[in-house]
Amino acid sequence: MDITRYLPFMKKKAKSSKAPLSFKIYEKFPRVGFAIGIFIASFGILFLLMFPFLALTLPFDLYENVVNAKELKDWIDAGIQLVLISLGAAFSWAIYKLKFSLPSGLDVTKEKFPHLFKLIEELQSEFGNPKINRIIIHDKYEISVIKTPRSGMPFMNTTTLIIGLPVLQTMSPLYFRALLARRIGQLSTKHTPVSTRLYFLNNIWAQFKISSKRSKNKLTKVLSYFFQIYSPLYQKMLMPLIQEEELEADSYGMDIINVDDMNECIVYDEVVGQFLKNKFWPKIYHMAKRSKTPEFTPYAQITKVVKAGITDSEISETIQVALKVEMHNPAPVPSLVKRLNHLGHVKPLPPKRLSQTAADYYLGSNLGKIIQLFDKHWVTKIKKKL
Repeated sequence: MDITRYLPFMKKKAKSSKAPLSFKIYEKFPRVGFAIGIFIASFGILFLLMFPFLALTLPFDLYENVVNAKELKDWIDAGIQLVLISLGAAFSWAIYKLKFSLPSGLDVTKEKFPHLFKLIEELQSEFGNPKINRIIIHDKYEISVIKTPRSGMPFMNTTTLIIGLPVLQTMSPLYFRALLARRIGQLSTKHTPVSTRLYFLNNIWAQFKISSKRSKNKLTKVLSYFFQIYSPLYQKMLMPLIQEEELEADSYGMDIINVDDMNECIVYDEVVGQFLKNKFWPKIYHMAKRSKTPEFTPYAQITKVVKAGITDSEISETIQVALKVEMHNPAPVPSLVKRLNHLGHVKPLPPKRLSQTAADYYLGSNLGKIIQLFDKHWVTKIKKKL
């Protein structure tokens, strides 16, 4: 299949667009952009540490001021310090009591899923055995790593590797290994240790934003105003760095498969993701609305539909659209052009036809039960929405 014949504009230079300020700074002055990222991250951490600092250090000054108080001004200063100590202690307790929800899904263990677990162990060994606390199979099309704070500070986290069942059902074993290597490699912080930590902080701050907003504690509600502003600002200002980390993740994938296969994997991942988002799931929900009891269960059919629906023309049309996305698209995942440029390729390579899925290869006889479980859960969820 020669998909390049559908892409006449590939020979032309991509149109330039007006880059956001954060991208301009990062491209012209990368060290300055990196320093800004560290400063913004430090600001959030120092904000949280400020309250226990006040609660723990001011009592010593308060004692000194009370003992040596002679004038009204001294007693006023002592009163102010007492208020600050009280506020520091109260907010410290509110931060400590923040509750963070772990991602939900089907737990992956060595006993239940030996082949998948073995693959993960092999990739961990390849990248220096980064720690993973939980592995789950999720219902979304994604492979991601989420670090969930164990308390109100972003230092001690529970690391969850999330593997989307739709990824397993639509990817070949080769492409799946590469996509999994991207995330496990990131955890190793092998290539860019500091910026990778800044990358994971983006999601951690988003969790602070959600948790503080949901809390019933009035003081935590006050904190939520800070995170409603800080979390989006962090993502916006560090977007160039976040995209660079996604490109580094592609490099980890190339530690496992060759560059041409990685090119195909990126292209196919883009095509499948867009197909599910724009065609498969809208059709599923449309059919569900027409019937009180959904008859077409998605996870039982997704592989079959993808094999039939992703034709040569579907691939070429999706790629044409993806290649028109500007280089400075302000989204966490870089544009297809940017990712292909990072690989050193000028044009996308046609992905291999899907014959055996990663789900068949790594889940084996358990696949049928998993599909039934996820379809049952989906039906229950969709009934509540309809």
